[in-house]
Amino acid sequence: MNQGFFYFDMSFFQFGRIVPICPYFFLFARSMAKGIINRVNQDNKQKIEKTLADVSAEASPGLGPVVSAIAGLAAAWIASGSIGLLAHPLRRALTLTTLAVAILSIRSLQWRKFKNLLILSPAIVLAVYMISLPLPALNVMGVSLVLASLAISSAGQTRKMLLISSVAVTIFGLYRLIYTGIPLVWSVSDLIGRTLGRIGGFVSNQPVYIGATFAGLDFLILMSVLWILWLTFSPKPRKKRAIYGLLGILGGQVCYLIILSFVPEILTLIPESAEQTDWTWTAFFHKAIPWNLPVLVCGIQLIIAAAMFRWSNWYRDNTVSVSASRNTGMKQYVLLPAIFILAVLTPVVLVLFPANISLQGKKIVFYEKGFLNWLKPEHGQYGRLSSGMYGMLPVYIENLGASTLVSPDLSEDDLRDADALVLLFPDEPWAEGQLERIWEFVHKGGTLLVMGEHTTRDSNDSNRFNEVLMPTNIHVEFDSATYAVGGWLQSYDAIMHPATTGVPDDRNQFGVVIGASLETGWPVRPILIGKWGWLDMGDRGNGQCDSGEKLGYLVLAAEQPLGKGRVITFGDTSSLTNGINVNSYVFTSRLFGYIAGNVKNAHPLRRQILGIFVCLILAILLIISPGPWKVITVILCLSSFLCISNKISQKAGEIFPDGRYKTPNNLAYVDSSHLEAYSAESWRPDGVGGLILTLMRNGYLAHTLPEFTAERIMKADLLISIAPSKSFSKKERELVKDFVVNGGTFIIMTGLDTSGPSRSLLSLLGFAIGPRSPDSPEPEAMGHFKSPYLSYGQQQVFVRFHAAWPINCSDPNARVIANGQNDLPVIIVRPLGAGKVVVIGDTCFAMNKNLEWEGGETFEGMRENADFWRWFITQLRGEQMWIPPSLQTPQLSEPNATESEINNQEVAN
Repeated sequence: MNQGFFYFDMSFFQFGRIVPICPYFFLFARSMAKGIINRVNQDNKQKIEKTLADVSAEASPGLGPVVSAIAGLAAAWIASGSIGLLAHPLRRALTLTTLAVAILSIRSLQWRKFKNLLILSPAIVLAVYMISLPLPALNVMGVSLVLASLAISSAGQTRKMLLISSVAVTIFGLYRLIYTGIPLVWSVSDLIGRTLGRIGGFVSNQPVYIGATFAGLDFLILMSVLWILWLTFSPKPRKKRAIYGLLGILGGQVCYLIILSFVPEILTLIPESAEQTDWTWTAFFHKAIPWNLPVLVCGIQLIIAAAMFRWSNWYRDNTVSVSASRNTGMKQYVLLPAIFILAVLTPVVLVLFPANISLQGKKIVFYEKGFLNWLKPEHGQYGRLSSGMYGMLPVYIENLGASTLVSPDLSEDDLRDADALVLLFPDEPWAEGQLERIWEFVHKGGTLLVMGEHTTRDSNDSNRFNEVLMPTNIHVEFDSATYAVGGWLQSYDAIMHPATTGVPDDRNQFGVVIGASLETGWPVRPILIGKWGWLDMGDRGNGQCDSGEKLGYLVLAAEQPLGKGRVITFGDTSSLTNGINVNSYVFTSRLFGYIAGNVKNAHPLRRQILGIFVCLILAILLIISPGPWKVITVILCLSSFLCISNKISQKAGEIFPDGRYKTPNNLAYVDSSHLEAYSAESWRPDGVGGLILTLMRNGYLAHTLPEFTAERIMKADLLISIAPSKSFSKKERELVKDFVVNGGTFIIMTGLDTSGPSRSLLSLLGFAIGPRSPDSPEPEAMGHFKSPYLSYGQQQVFVRFHAAWPINCSDPNARVIANGQNDLPVIIVRPLGAGKVVVIGDTCFAMNKNLEWEGGETFEGMRENADFWRWFITQLRGEQMWIPPSLQTPQLSEPNATESEINNQEVAN
């Protein structure tokens, strides 16, 4: 112990000066360490706080950029027609309005900067033009162009949101393009739509039968791409965000589908009176539901997109720039040309059908038998039902350059040299060997066109047209494909095809009315789809969609290769009938050119696969290397070549009726290209259904004229214009004069109150409505009256005017046909060159309310104007004069006496 103590003492002795200060040293060291640690912690804290502040600034964008981004998405869906049934002008107007919201929502956008002005101004102008075009894919690309231009003109968070929105919209535009350009994609989309409907029906325990339109597939496509890009621009870890975003998108879609499944029940809870004439909320709901119900899923997905944009972490700008820098150098030299080539190649593969179609020297056989007649409009029979069914069809085909044969039995001799065979609603049992001859005809390279109908089947659930379709995967269903808007106006989705390219649907140029839908399977290629309609099983039933009846995506026409030939099937015969082909010839002429022409397969499988592959690679390149200039490059290249390819295909497939194949020329046009005063619905009181039948009764093949071009007009004998609201251009005025000088007859009907747009044309032709000079007083309206135009002794025949005005002509050789009050002329014929110009000072002179009622009723017990036109046309064509019955006396017993014979017997006119 002592030693130990001593040792301690010795130790203490040795370190006696140090030990006492150790505690102080320890305290000092600890204090210094704490200070250093605190300093380091403080620096780290400041750095962390700065970093968090930066991240927070990046993760919490202002409301304006978010509104701009989601407004761009909404504009894309509106432009594509995804939000419901809208007239095309309204759809385009809403697209432009929503796009304006996207532009104006970015308050930080500096318009005064030359760079921004240089980029945005042409982009907006070009986008407005693209949205005005009839191709929905181009409309969507116009929206993406504006979003990409806004991204270039912005920075930071705003730039990122607009960039990924523009990329997502561009890829959505690609989808819309291949949806209408590749039948296989349409079929897969329809299958996905049906599957989504089943999922919604399973959850709600309601029968749901829908296509891609009502399933909201367009919303899922765009949101899926947006979700991928959103994750790409977000920092790791991404798992939770990926799950939340995906569940939000899918959950919103399911909620919409559940609501959609209860539509029939919802409509029953909102009773609608059949006698309501004024606007009411109940009537509004019955029109909007279900046709505009996709607006609901649009709103849901926009809310989800806003949440993704607003409450998210984002890569900082330096991170994005570093990531972007990796794509420089050789990679960019490869990537940009690849994007350019793919953008150019896409429309060429999908849209281009360059082969010129012609019916010269072709033979088309029609089966004589079926639920049909081959009658034409005839004198003495009046009203809509007097039009007959298919009697004008052989005349029409011959005016297209082909020969026709109406075969009673489809014999081998009849089919031997035929290019196409047309069956119009066959309803009688097939004779022995007929089906085998038809199938052999197709397998050897012929085309079979089958026009089916709705609600027709035998007791064994079969019918004649399905029997002839047995070798195919096309089946005409026992239902009615019923439109939401009469005539499927602006409700079609037409697959890009030689027969459909360039054909609009604003006036039902496809001609389909209520027919059956087609059930199709591989390798059938849809041609024409009813987008906004439903299937009414069996018959029209109660006139609304019931549970389990399909909504949207109705196949109205389809095609399938068979052997060396092909089979094309329609579920409705209306397109080829006498009354409807007056307008639908724009489509049916291309259809006949396709079925009898040299193009045997519009969509071969290799072309479809190549189109899918090209679009898929282009979409992948945009996703893995997004950039606003890349997006603009894709849009400009793709849109330019899409327009070029579409125009080439449209021109290649055009076949115009040519009356010069007949002697005399038998083609008549009623102009519909200058906003004429008559109704587009032919049997409205202001329609011209009666005028069309009048022309047919007098030997004309009558059509409307949607495009005022020399290619069409110079092949006709008669051109009629009814109070146009759009002025004739200088080129068009010269075209009318050339048409008349070369032997055509031009008839224009207009009163003083509607003559403004026609004055320059009338002046060129030597006419004026109303005063002879600017100094002359304006004449008074003559109103409704009758005027004699032909007489014999004390007997006269009269023509009726609805609301006439006086006219005058500078040519002294002009002939006055009828006068009004104070012996002022109201109908004048002027010879001009080899032709004639006729001016009638009455806008409504040839409308149904002054010529022919739908039911064929007389006007005060007489048919004065029908007789007038019959007489007048013989005068215009230089034929034997037809004499109205009231003048057919024993002295004038020959009803087709010549004008000289009438004059010799003192008949005055």
